[in-house]
Amino acid sequence: MAIVLLLVGHFAPIPGLAIGAAGVNFFYVLSGLLMARLLFVDQVPLPVFYRRRIARIMPGLAVFIALVLLAYAASGRPIDWSEVATALTFTKNYFLASAEETMMPFGHIWSLSVEEHSYILLTLLVAWTRMRASSGIVPVLGAAFLCCCIAAVYTCLYTGRALNLRLAQTEVAAFGIFFSAGLYLLLRRVGLPRVHVLVYPALAGAGLALHWWSVPAGIRVLGGVALFGVLINLLAAAPPALLRMLAHPVLRKLGLWSFSIYIWQQPFYFLAHRGELSHVAGLALGIGAGIASYYLVESPARTYLNLHWGRKAAPAPAVRTAA
Repeated sequence: MAIVLLLVGHFAPIPGLAIGAAGVNFFYVLSGLLMARLLFVDQVPLPVFYRRRIARIMPGLAVFIALVLLAYAASGRPIDWSEVATALTFTKNYFLASAEETMMPFGHIWSLSVEEHSYILLTLLVAWTRMRASSGIVPVLGAAFLCCCIAAVYTCLYTGRALNLRLAQTEVAAFGIFFSAGLYLLLRRVGLPRVHVLVYPALAGAGLALHWWSVPAGIRVLGGVALFGVLINLLAAAPPALLRMLAHPVLRKLGLWSFSIYIWQQPFYFLAHRGELSHVAGLALGIGAGIASYYLVESPARTYLNLHWGRKAAPAPAVRTAA
């Protein structure tokens, strides 16, 4: 559903509603829940965690950047090497000032940069909590609160586009990941409350409403994300009928392909936004390229790396010598 929101925001935008941003924020709270489960509950060793994250993200992203560069070189389009550098180093969310003028379709890597920075920060908190044998609830929710404080400072200091650029930086944008992760750990401790089935669409609707363009940026970034985080974390206690609906095969497939589609929709959105391609064609090509990337690049590369990377070599057989 998160990738559907993003695609609607890019290829069939609803006037007044930042629905693409809502999709990105759904990704953040989903990621926070998943990372908390892996790191704090399942206690995945940190080297294994990093290897799996790299195997999941880097092959597809590297191929995407390489093919975009080849396409630009072949077509004679100018290559902005600063855009390439910020994409490869996951610093795009700190260098968005020229995003509207750039000729490279790498702007969406800003949100992936926030994810990567958050992984590092979460693993630092995990290492600290494992040494102290604590649950991690306080430090993770403390990190979310710190994001809120920084957002408040930026809101006082900046306005307009300058404020939006600051709110895309990790010290604020990571709020959704930390808040959802901390809430997941807290609800594991106190237990999931049983809520009425109408609470779920109410939370979703309120979260989307806070993504209305006239809502102050700070409230949109923090309030809308917080509502999505509550919604995601309460789904484990949702009625079976709602869970069956969310487990529909079409949604499951879209979830499987979501990262690939997210990466590959951007150049086609870029062309459609500039009028070089229809929005329908851009949507179809973006989804098709994402699915192809998943099956041809990402899935085989991840499977291979997870099987072979970091695997200890088998001990050499003992050599028998003559008596």
